[in-house]
Amino acid sequence: MKEPGALLAELFAGKATYADGRSVGDTHSVISPAFAQALGGFVAREKPKLVVEVGMALGASSLAILSALDADARLISIDPFQSTDYKGVGKSLVEQSNRASQHVLIEKPDYVALPELLAQNIQPDLVYIDGMHTFDYVALDAFYADKLVRPGGVVAFNDCGFRSIHKFLKYFQKHRHYEEIDVGLRPDYRGANPLVTLVRTITRRSNQDRYFRKVDSWEPEHNYFRNF
Repeated sequence: MKEPGALLAELFAGKATYADGRSVGDTHSVISPAFAQALGGFVAREKPKLVVEVGMALGASSLAILSALDADARLISIDPFQSTDYKGVGKSLVEQSNRASQHVLIEKPDYVALPELLAQNIQPDLVYIDGMHTFDYVALDAFYADKLVRPGGVVAFNDCGFRSIHKFLKYFQKHRHYEEIDVGLRPDYRGANPLVTLVRTITRRSNQDRYFRKVDSWEPEHNYFRNF
């Protein structure tokens, strides 16, 4: 069995394999090394007892989290496409680690799995959202994350440079009480060309992961709305 960090390094180097030695193949569906380092560092500092991640893919975020979890902590990953689209890569890498017993994989859609966790009164200290990137799915994930975490808990978002996620976070910050946390990631406005980079800079649409700590359980009145 290997340390999750060692498996993560192999994944980033393109050398990850299944347990039988076969190469896992294309590794484009992973969070960046910088984001993985920030995630692992945050977990190491905060020492959450339970983490929920929406979207596992090839397991980079899972390994980053597991590498920093205390021995009595757990990670729940939600990914309905793990055995199909991702060919079980993330699951296999976690199973090859010496932290596999701390991991639970739920292969159901987020709109099924998250309500089930809520019904079970699961209360994670951190929810890391990296599932479908359309506005409606991000909103759904964040809605249930807000219901699951207690005040003091954290909700983090990957791929914040996507217009849908950038737009949703404007809504989120005006319709719930959260404080953004600095996890050491610098704003990154780089786009496909100089014009896109300029637009990203003006609109402050940065690519880096963003983390938010829940201040309280406030919810707006039924007719509350703020422009975003």
